[in-house]
Amino acid sequence: MAKGSVRKKGKKWYYRFYVVDEYGNRSQPEFPGTESKSETEALMRQAIADYEAKQFIAKAKNITVGDMLDMWVEEELKPGPLENSTVSAYIETVGRIKKHPIGNCKLKTLKPESLQSFMDLLSLGGTKPDGSEAKALKTGSILQYSAVLRGSFRFAVFPKRLITFNPMDYVVWRYKPDDCDLFVDDESEDDIEETPIISYEKFITLNEVLGEKNNPALLPIQIAYYAGLRIGEACGLAWPDINLKEQCLTVRRSMGYNSLRKRVVLGTVKRRRKRIVDFGDTLTEILRNAQKEQMKNSLEYGPLYLSELLPDRQRQKPYIL
Repeated sequence: MAKGSVRKKGKKWYYRFYVVDEYGNRSQPEFPGTESKSETEALMRQAIADYEAKQFIAKAKNITVGDMLDMWVEEELKPGPLENSTVSAYIETVGRIKKHPIGNCKLKTLKPESLQSFMDLLSLGGTKPDGSEAKALKTGSILQYSAVLRGSFRFAVFPKRLITFNPMDYVVWRYKPDDCDLFVDDESEDDIEETPIISYEKFITLNEVLGEKNNPALLPIQIAYYAGLRIGEACGLAWPDINLKEQCLTVRRSMGYNSLRKRVVLGTVKRRRKRIVDFGDTLTEILRNAQKEQMKNSLEYGPLYLSELLPDRQRQKPYIL
């Protein structure tokens, strides 16, 4: 409980009590009360109680790993330079970490051994705290967990100054060696892992449904399916990126939702590397028909055909969508 005192200056009483800032420095600000000493003491006790209640949550010794992760997401991850897809993936990873008992551990008392056990569970598998069995995660998922934990604990060291060192610096990645025969002549179909993709029958059904409704999502879905693009990359294509004669396209940009600006924005592709993708006759015919349809609409509607949502410098760029 913070200590305080009252004193009289003139006809009025004043109260003061000690407060501590984030660096541990103590000060004793003074506040005006009333002309009654008892009323001023009551105001002081109420102010001290409010201060203690608020400071209890703010003190570093009471902050949990989950609290720290939330601060990292709001103050560093979202305003940072990472791609929207990466930010979304990291936020999902934060949610899974908070569901584990390690999310409720006090940040000040958390030891590297606890983090090592958590990372071992992810990479090697084992028994979860609730008694259920956990399978070992793939390399990409483990690296994602590691990036979230390293970045958030580094944020807790500086600029937040909640802890003095990053406990993830002492965590090593342990993994099982690949269990495979390097000289197997034949592989059964059960041994081959297939990439989960939509079946051709489902794709045709999706085409029919979207085509009947004249849904504008049909074209980017067709491009993404036949060229193997991410949906954001398909939505960011422009006609100068398409070479119908050579049957190839250049992926330069990607469209995605910016959670901070609350709108769809056009940005760089993943890892900021453009690439050239070949496609076949089916997509060539689809793109030719789409180009003819857009030219027809442009002649019919004139300047009204251009989207008012695009900036002036972009309205003349022939985007596909």
